[in-house]
Amino acid sequence: MFKKSFFIYSGIIVIILFTALSGCGVSSRSRQNNMSQWERDYRRDYNNRLSYNERRINELKDSRHRERIYVIETRNNNMKKRLDSFKGNSRNEWDSFKREFNRDMRKVEKSIKSFTKSNNNRNNSDRNNKKR
Repeated sequence: MFKKSFFIYSGIIVIILFTALSGCGVSSRSRQNNMSQWERDYRRDYNNRLSYNERRINELKDSRHRERIYVIETRNNNMKKRLDSFKGNSRNEWDSFKREFNRDMRKVEKSIKSFTKSNNNRNNSDRNNKKR
């Protein structure tokens, strides 16, 4: 009787352990897949933004302030390289990279917008001067 109950309890414990351990593996794998999906989405979105910046920069290259445009273009290209080369091993590394990268992206976009505004204002004032 003792041997029979021992085998039953041992079998139940093995089943419980197997179920618990196999469930842990599935959840960690799915978490890794979610993280890599998040990484792919982040990279895709920011590559699109960087490409848009590149198109805007190319439109501005005909202006009188080529040095300023060159600086903005260099910053945008450096950001592309940073995004392509970053290999985060953990979510914390990605979060840190994301904060810094978002801050730098806003600076580049702000530089493009301010340059576009100042360039448009100059063009409008040039047109007004020609009318007089």
